[in-house]
Amino acid sequence: MKYAIFVDVDGTLLDNKQQIPESAVYAIQNARKKGHYVFLNTGRCKAELFESILDVGFDGIICSSGGYIEYEGQCIRHLTFDENDIQALIQYFEKNKIGYYLECNHGMYVDTLYHDWMQEVFKDFMPEGAEEYTSSMIVVDGSQQIYEVNKISFLCTLNNFDQIYKDLHEHFNIIKNTIPMIREVSGEISIKGIHKADAADILLKHIGLEDVSTIAIGDSDNDIELLQHVDIGIGMGNGTEKCKAVCDEITDDVEHDGLYKSFVKHNLIESR
Repeated sequence: MKYAIFVDVDGTLLDNKQQIPESAVYAIQNARKKGHYVFLNTGRCKAELFESILDVGFDGIICSSGGYIEYEGQCIRHLTFDENDIQALIQYFEKNKIGYYLECNHGMYVDTLYHDWMQEVFKDFMPEGAEEYTSSMIVVDGSQQIYEVNKISFLCTLNNFDQIYKDLHEHFNIIKNTIPMIREVSGEISIKGIHKADAADILLKHIGLEDVSTIAIGDSDNDIELLQHVDIGIGMGNGTEKCKAVCDEITDDVEHDGLYKSFVKHNLIESR
């Protein structure tokens, strides 16, 4: 039996130091050699899919929590925020002194608050990569018109996330950020009604794989719809409790070869 396998990035493929375990590379590459399809399905925008990620090798990519789909270099779907909504959100963030990050396929745009905060975060968790990551961000002051925004991240605290959610959730999807090392102090906004599950269906239909058996593996709240939708939903041991609660099974943490172990368990690859 051949499977279509959907793999999340942060907290699933990448560990807390933004490294890909060698076992995960082995699992993905050998699953594809055996004829399975392996797709990236991430909340990241395309600009954040660095060469170190794409070089693993995938059959297609879904980015921005379902807003962007690509297969064999061809864009299948690209949904973006209404420009008036972007300006309203920027005004809301600036009024409430909330750092923000506008995620586009063509670049990563941050205000000073978010940029400075990210520099400190990366110095603590992965000092060797701090400059490389933050230097790729473009600092803005809110006066520029940023086009084709796929998703937005913002700074929050345990105290004010609930207020932000209350203010914005009627018009947007609002969840805590997916990256484990910043999960408690940041959130993300995506287009209302768009998620990873419907994007997976669109991609499979485009390829002609509507009837193939499906597996998804993830760790975050933005994986929930997909994990519930596929035939086998696998949660990472380091995932959020809300995410793990909807899964068919739980594998090990990303640092303990969780992705590899799940691939072996389901006979997608042979163990090393």
